[in-house]
Amino acid sequence: DIEQKSLDEIHALNKQIEEIKSQIEQKQIELSKHFLSKKLLYENGKPLEYAIIDALKTIGFKAENYDDGKSEFDIIFESEEGRFIGEAEGKDNSAINVTKFRQLESNIHEDYERDEVSTHAKGVLFGNSFRLSHPNERKEFFTQKALDSAKRTGIALVNTHELFEVVKYLKNTNDQDYATLVRECFKNTNGD
Repeated sequence: DIEQKSLDEIHALNKQIEEIKSQIEQKQIELSKHFLSKKLLYENGKPLEYAIIDALKTIGFKAENYDDGKSEFDIIFESEEGRFIGEAEGKDNSAINVTKFRQLESNIHEDYERDEVSTHAKGVLFGNSFRLSHPNERKEFFTQKALDSAKRTGIALVNTHELFEVVKYLKNTNDQDYATLVRECFKNTNGD
């Protein structure tokens, strides 16, 4: 029976190893989610777009890149609060300027021309300014011309640093009332 006792102990140890492996896997998943959120602070291009999409899903939007072969949009997202088209822009050492407004306005009109779309989407410009600097050292997020253009067009401006803080809070609390308030903020923000 010494043999059976040893086999039982080995089985118990193997079970502990499997439980620990499962815990490690869960922690790695949690870490990767946090890492993706941090891309809101330091990335540009596609990595920034993917981080924004993940953030919007955390807030409760259905969000994705859109490319049907004819039209291509950085981010298209929606919820019961509304439908939105977003452009993402990351700048290494400057504030976000007006260059993305023409593209965003064009995308809104191009989207509206599609047969399955019956209302204009609201435009949102996501900006990650001074991305190579620590977030606390960033001062100006959008240039005055960008602010003026947002007021003229009703496009919402979203600083990805603030979006990071929203996502961090939601991932730590799962506060769905707050998520609803954030989605309503997207809907109601015009030119700010």
